[in-house]
Amino acid sequence: MSAGVLLQAIINGIMIGGIYALVGMSLNMIFGVMKIVNFCQGELLMVSMYVTYMLYSYCGLDPFIAIPLVAVIMFIIGAVIQVSLITRSIKDDGDQNVLFLTCCLGIFLSNLALLLFKSDYRTVNSMFADQIVQVAGMNISVPKLVGFLILCVTTALIFLMLKKTKLGKQIRATSQNPVGAQVTGIKIKAVYACTYGIGAAIAGIAGACLMSYYYVFPAVGNTYGTRSFIVVTMGGLGSTIGACLGGIALGVMETVGSSVVGSAFKDTLVFLAFILVLVVKENLNIRKKRG
Repeated sequence: MSAGVLLQAIINGIMIGGIYALVGMSLNMIFGVMKIVNFCQGELLMVSMYVTYMLYSYCGLDPFIAIPLVAVIMFIIGAVIQVSLITRSIKDDGDQNVLFLTCCLGIFLSNLALLLFKSDYRTVNSMFADQIVQVAGMNISVPKLVGFLILCVTTALIFLMLKKTKLGKQIRATSQNPVGAQVTGIKIKAVYACTYGIGAAIAGIAGACLMSYYYVFPAVGNTYGTRSFIVVTMGGLGSTIGACLGGIALGVMETVGSSVVGSAFKDTLVFLAFILVLVVKENLNIRKKRG
């Protein structure tokens, strides 16, 4: 592989990694506060892609222009799911049932999409479709570049929200000690609803960006849901910045691996790298305990 091809693969990987990072951050947001692993995060991304598709089909909104509206819609959907299903499950049956609940909810959303939209692949025509820019002789897809810039802005806004706003401080307090937060007057059920809603809204932003150059079908959530778990494992559960870096690293591994051994084996390489990360992390943890 020439240096030019390798550099092009790395650039493409960084652009694709932006989407992985967004999905990983959305999963991390929910786990960091509520301590539950949300197995339907990929399906929430799928729902947001269909919302973007409908806004384009019926209202003529470009995916990038529709991002704020998609984020609001997904926030409402996420908050409703939290209040109506997840909170009740935690109260009555414990965390184990939440895992089954989110897994079943993902299956339900996929089948609901299959019922409503059939198995057809659907796409939209973004204002930046097929446009590229050249930087130092490298071609960069404009939709992917814009999506990556949106990742950077979203990461900064989430960081500032958690550090500077009242809601962010309440989220951090609830994450550290739910009982203590409740004693101080924080309404943790409302915080949980907002957190799940924010996680769904971030997935919505990722879905809208993805629709500008990808297609949606009922099972698309499986691919991105799996990668979101790899991202948070690589970047660390509960770490927003770690999820961002993990997503970019995963995107680079995927595109460089595809260039070396072919796109048919990219998933194999990704999962091998994932296993390697797990082994290395486990060894480091054992050394820390011994130390």
